[in-house]
Amino acid sequence: MPNSARAAGLAGRWKALCEAAGLTAAVGEGERLIAAYSEPHRRYHGLAHVAFLLDEIDRRAALLRDIEVVAFAAWFHDAVYDPRAKDNELRSAIWAGEVLAAAGFAPERTQAVEAMILKTISHHTGEASADEALFLDMDFAILGAPPAIYADYAESIRAEYAFVPDEQFRAGRGAFLVAVLAQPRMFRTEIYEQERGAQARANIHSEIARLTA
Repeated sequence: MPNSARAAGLAGRWKALCEAAGLTAAVGEGERLIAAYSEPHRRYHGLAHVAFLLDEIDRRAALLRDIEVVAFAAWFHDAVYDPRAKDNELRSAIWAGEVLAAAGFAPERTQAVEAMILKTISHHTGEASADEALFLDMDFAILGAPPAIYADYAESIRAEYAFVPDEQFRAGRGAFLVAVLAQPRMFRTEIYEQERGAQARANIHSEIARLTA
Protein backbone atom coordinates (compact mmCIF):
# COMPACT_ATOMS: atom_id res chain seq x y z
CA MET A 1 0.00 0.00 0.00
CA PRO A 2 1.44 3.43 -0.90
CA ASN A 3 2.48 5.43 2.13
CA SER A 4 0.02 8.21 1.31
CA ALA A 5 -2.91 5.80 1.42
CA ARG A 6 -1.60 4.12 4.56
CA ALA A 7 -1.06 7.51 6.22
CA ALA A 8 -4.61 8.56 5.42
CA GLY A 9 -5.99 5.33 6.83
CA LEU A 10 -3.93 5.65 9.97
CA ALA A 11 -5.00 9.25 10.44
CA GLY A 12 -8.58 8.05 10.54
CA ARG A 13 -7.75 5.33 13.02
CA TRP A 14 -5.93 7.80 15.29
CA LYS A 15 -8.91 10.15 15.23
CA ALA A 16 -11.29 7.30 16.05
CA LEU A 17 -9.11 6.15 18.95
CA CYS A 18 -8.87 9.63 20.41
CA GLU A 19 -12.61 10.15 20.12
CA ALA A 20 -13.37 6.77 21.69
CA ALA A 21 -11.08 7.61 24.60
CA GLY A 22 -12.60 11.07 25.01
CA LEU A 23 -9.35 12.76 23.99
CA THR A 24 -10.48 15.03 21.18
CA ALA A 25 -7.77 17.49 22.18
CA ALA A 26 -5.17 14.96 20.99
CA VAL A 27 -6.60 14.41 17.50
CA GLY A 28 -4.16 16.89 15.96
CA GLU A 29 -1.19 14.92 17.33
CA GLY A 30 -1.87 12.32 14.69
CA GLU A 31 -0.12 14.46 12.08
CA ARG A 32 3.08 14.57 14.15
CA LEU A 33 2.99 10.84 14.77
CA ILE A 34 2.41 9.98 11.13
CA ALA A 35 5.21 12.34 10.12
CA ALA A 36 7.53 10.65 12.62
CA TYR A 37 6.72 7.16 11.35
CA SER A 38 7.22 8.40 7.77
CA GLU A 39 10.85 9.43 8.32
CA PRO A 40 12.96 8.19 5.40
CA HIS A 41 15.35 6.09 7.49
CA ARG A 42 12.48 3.92 8.78
CA ARG A 43 12.50 0.83 6.63
CA TYR A 44 10.78 -1.41 9.16
CA HIS A 45 9.77 0.81 12.10
CA GLY A 46 7.35 2.86 10.03
CA LEU A 47 3.69 3.19 9.19
CA ALA A 48 3.27 -0.44 8.13
CA HIS A 49 4.47 -1.59 11.56
CA VAL A 50 1.95 0.64 13.32
CA ALA A 51 -0.83 -0.58 11.04
CA PHE A 52 0.11 -4.20 11.75
CA LEU A 53 0.00 -3.64 15.50
CA LEU A 54 -3.38 -1.93 15.33
CA ASP A 55 -4.72 -4.83 13.28
CA GLU A 56 -3.37 -7.29 15.86
CA ILE A 57 -5.00 -5.28 18.65
CA ASP A 58 -8.32 -5.45 16.85
CA ARG A 59 -7.85 -9.19 16.30
CA ARG A 60 -7.10 -9.77 19.99
CA ALA A 61 -9.62 -7.27 21.36
CA ALA A 62 -11.50 -9.87 23.39
CA LEU A 63 -8.29 -10.73 25.28
CA LEU A 64 -7.36 -7.17 26.23
CA ARG A 65 -8.42 -5.54 29.48
CA ASP A 66 -7.81 -1.96 28.30
CA ILE A 67 -7.69 -1.83 24.53
CA GLU A 68 -7.25 1.96 24.44
CA VAL A 69 -4.11 1.82 26.59
CA VAL A 70 -2.66 -0.86 24.32
CA ALA A 71 -3.60 1.08 21.17
CA PHE A 72 -1.96 4.27 22.45
CA ALA A 73 1.14 2.26 23.33
CA ALA A 74 1.19 0.91 19.78
CA TRP A 75 1.00 4.40 18.35
CA PHE A 76 3.75 5.84 20.53
CA HIS A 77 6.13 2.93 21.15
CA ASP A 78 8.42 3.76 18.21
CA ALA A 79 7.41 7.41 17.85
CA VAL A 80 11.08 8.29 18.39
CA TYR A 81 13.33 6.02 16.38
CA ASP A 82 16.95 6.90 15.78
CA PRO A 83 19.04 3.75 15.15
CA ARG A 84 22.10 5.56 16.51
CA ALA A 85 20.43 6.40 19.84
CA LYS A 86 19.98 4.34 23.00
CA ASP A 87 17.02 6.20 24.52
CA ASN A 88 14.33 5.84 21.86
CA GLU A 89 11.89 4.01 24.12
CA LEU A 90 12.31 6.51 26.94
CA ARG A 91 11.78 9.47 24.63
CA SER A 92 8.77 7.77 23.04
CA ALA A 93 7.26 7.13 26.48
CA ILE A 94 7.81 10.75 27.48
CA TRP A 95 6.12 11.93 24.28
CA ALA A 96 3.15 9.68 24.97
CA GLY A 97 2.87 10.83 28.57
CA GLU A 98 2.95 14.50 27.65
CA VAL A 99 0.30 14.18 24.94
CA LEU A 100 -2.07 11.94 26.85
CA ALA A 101 -1.83 13.89 30.11
CA ALA A 102 -2.42 17.19 28.33
CA ALA A 103 -5.48 15.73 26.58
CA GLY A 104 -7.00 14.56 29.86
CA PHE A 105 -6.31 10.81 29.86
CA ALA A 106 -6.55 9.37 33.38
CA PRO A 107 -3.14 9.47 35.14
CA GLU A 108 -3.09 5.74 35.86
CA ARG A 109 -3.89 4.92 32.23
CA THR A 110 -1.27 7.37 30.99
CA GLN A 111 1.26 5.70 33.25
CA ALA A 112 0.19 2.31 31.91
CA VAL A 113 0.92 3.48 28.35
CA GLU A 114 4.33 4.78 29.38
CA ALA A 115 5.15 1.54 31.21
CA MET A 116 4.08 -0.56 28.23
CA ILE A 117 6.37 1.40 25.91
CA LEU A 118 9.31 1.03 28.30
CA LYS A 119 8.74 -2.72 28.40
CA THR A 120 9.80 -2.84 24.74
CA ILE A 121 13.38 -2.07 25.79
CA SER A 122 13.64 -5.80 26.50
CA HIS A 123 10.74 -7.96 25.41
CA HIS A 124 11.68 -11.03 27.43
CA THR A 125 12.81 -9.69 30.79
CA GLY A 126 10.79 -8.65 33.82
CA GLU A 127 7.22 -9.21 34.84
CA ALA A 128 4.38 -8.16 32.56
CA SER A 129 0.65 -7.82 32.96
CA ALA A 130 -1.63 -9.75 30.61
CA ASP A 131 -2.08 -6.68 28.37
CA GLU A 132 1.64 -5.93 28.41
CA ALA A 133 2.50 -9.52 27.50
CA LEU A 134 0.11 -9.48 24.55
CA PHE A 135 1.44 -6.14 23.35
CA LEU A 136 5.05 -7.30 23.58
CA ASP A 137 4.18 -10.42 21.59
CA MET A 138 2.38 -8.34 18.96
CA ASP A 139 5.47 -6.17 18.63
CA PHE A 140 7.68 -9.27 18.22
CA ALA A 141 5.20 -11.19 16.04
CA ILE A 142 7.32 -10.48 12.95
CA LEU A 143 9.83 -13.03 14.23
CA GLY A 144 7.29 -15.75 13.53
CA ALA A 145 6.14 -14.46 10.16
CA PRO A 146 6.31 -16.62 7.01
CA PRO A 147 9.92 -16.92 5.78
CA ALA A 148 9.59 -14.47 2.87
CA ILE A 149 8.08 -11.78 5.11
CA TYR A 150 10.74 -12.40 7.75
CA ALA A 151 13.45 -12.07 5.11
CA ASP A 152 12.05 -8.68 4.07
CA TYR A 153 12.03 -7.66 7.74
CA ALA A 154 15.67 -8.70 8.17
CA GLU A 155 16.67 -6.73 5.07
CA SER A 156 14.77 -3.70 6.36
CA ILE A 157 16.57 -3.84 9.69
CA ARG A 158 19.90 -3.97 7.86
CA ALA A 159 18.85 -0.93 5.82
CA GLU A 160 18.00 0.99 8.99
CA TYR A 161 21.54 0.29 10.19
CA ALA A 162 23.20 1.04 6.87
CA PHE A 163 25.70 3.26 8.67
CA VAL A 164 27.10 0.23 10.53
CA PRO A 165 29.90 -1.69 8.76
CA ASP A 166 28.99 -5.23 7.68
CA GLU A 167 31.25 -7.06 10.12
CA GLN A 168 30.04 -5.01 13.06
CA PHE A 169 26.41 -5.40 12.06
CA ARG A 170 26.72 -9.17 11.67
CA ALA A 171 28.24 -9.42 15.14
CA GLY A 172 25.64 -7.22 16.80
CA ARG A 173 22.63 -8.66 15.03
CA GLY A 174 23.90 -12.17 15.55
CA ALA A 175 24.33 -11.60 19.29
CA PHE A 176 20.77 -10.28 19.52
CA LEU A 177 19.36 -13.28 17.67
CA VAL A 178 21.35 -15.77 19.76
CA ALA A 179 20.03 -14.09 22.92
CA VAL A 180 16.46 -14.39 21.65
CA LEU A 181 16.98 -18.09 20.88
CA ALA A 182 18.37 -18.62 24.38
CA GLN A 183 14.99 -17.76 25.89
CA PRO A 184 12.92 -20.75 26.98
CA ARG A 185 10.15 -19.56 24.65
CA MET A 186 9.89 -17.04 21.84
CA PHE A 187 6.75 -15.31 23.10
CA ARG A 188 5.29 -14.51 26.50
CA THR A 189 1.74 -15.64 25.74
CA GLU A 190 0.64 -19.13 24.88
CA ILE A 191 -1.43 -17.93 21.94
CA TYR A 192 1.56 -16.36 20.15
CA GLU A 193 3.90 -19.16 21.17
CA GLN A 194 1.56 -21.71 19.64
CA GLU A 195 0.91 -19.66 16.50
CA ARG A 196 4.40 -18.34 15.81
CA GLY A 197 6.97 -19.85 18.15
CA ALA A 198 8.23 -22.69 15.95
CA GLN A 199 8.39 -20.47 12.86
CA ALA A 200 10.24 -17.81 14.84
CA ARG A 201 12.92 -20.31 15.82
CA ALA A 202 13.26 -21.49 12.23
CA ASN A 203 13.49 -17.91 10.93
CA ILE A 204 16.11 -16.91 13.47
CA HIS A 205 18.23 -19.99 12.81
CA SER A 206 18.10 -19.18 9.07
CA GLU A 207 19.13 -15.57 9.62
CA ILE A 208 22.00 -16.57 11.88
CA ALA A 209 23.17 -18.97 9.17
CA ARG A 210 23.10 -16.15 6.60
CA LEU A 211 24.95 -13.78 8.93
CA THR A 212 27.69 -16.30 9.62
CA ALA A 213 28.05 -17.69 6.08
